[in-house]
Parts: sequence; C-alpha cells; structure tokens
Amino acid sequence: MDITITFNHALNNSLQEGDSVYYCPNQSLGGFDTVDNTNLPSTGIVRIGNCTLINQDTNTITILVDTTIPLIAQQSIASGIGIGDFVMFSKNTQVNLSSLLGYYAEVTFSNNSPDKSELFAVSTEFSESSK
Repeated sequence: MDITITFNHALNNSLQEGDSVYYCPNQSLGGFDTVDNTNLPSTGIVRIGNCTLINQDTNTITILVDTTIPLIAQQSIASGIGIGDFVMFSKNTQVNLSSLLGYYAEVTFSNNSPDKSELFAVSTEFSESSK
C-alpha cells in the first residue's frame, strides 16, 4: 500500500528515494504539544516505510507502507497523518555511508552577533584516501 503526504511547506532537500520515513502524532496536553503514544509504541514514533517518490513542485512524498509494522500503527497511518503531526526521515545507510574525501579542507567560523561568544571545541572525522 502506498500513501502520499502533501506538506504546506518546502520539503527537506536531503530527502531521497529509499529513505525511511517516520511520524509521531501530536496531542495538546496542558498547553503543550506532546507525543500521543496511546496506541503506539512507547516512543510514539512509527516507521511508515520507505520513500518511493518525491515531488518538490507540489511538496508531496509517496511512501511504500511497511507491512511489518504493528496493525495498530497501520490503522493510525491509514486514519491519516494530521496537521501538527511530526514527520521525519532517516537516510539509507547502505547508500549514504561515507566520510569526507580529499586532501585539503578549509573552514571559516564567523559570528555576526554583537555579543561575546566562545568556541569550546571543533572536531572532524577524516581518513587518508591515498598516499
């Protein structure tokens, strides 16, 4: 089963076909938005399935629903992902498994705030690609 979700804003440019798409329904409780995990796993986050189609012009994504997720979660998805529910994605690590490659890197840090700022640490991951 495929579902299509239309967003009222631009899609994240990092989203690719094959990425896993998740959502969690929100509810208002005491003036705060919270995760509604009443009928869902303890985290309230449900994996919908893999993204199969992205249309940046209409801000829609099509997802192949994962049939291995619990039935209660499938029913929640089928009843509709509503306005205010949180939709997120994770990258396919079999496709997007790499680090920075190259021989040279240059980084510039700038602070456009008039307030004093301190930088406590900067780190990177690198591996020599050839000699």
